[in-house]
Amino acid sequence: MAALALINGACVANARAEVTSVYVAGKGKYCKEAVVNGYLDCFYASFDACQKRYKSQDVRCVPNPNSNTLD
Repeated sequence: MAALALINGACVANARAEVTSVYVAGKGKYCKEAVVNGYLDCFYASFDACQKRYKSQDVRCVPNPNSNTLD
């Protein structure tokens, strides 16, 4: 069980490292994940605004990793 926790801890650490290597365009609180991996278009003030803009497409909206405000 200790080994499993260590493996999970390593996975979490790797996930955090990936977030810091993302290129963020814009200063909005929410972002559209771009087709290019590791690139976020952050031009939306709310999650709903992002989702509404891309409702007919298979697009994922996520919080801006550079934003300190959570809704």
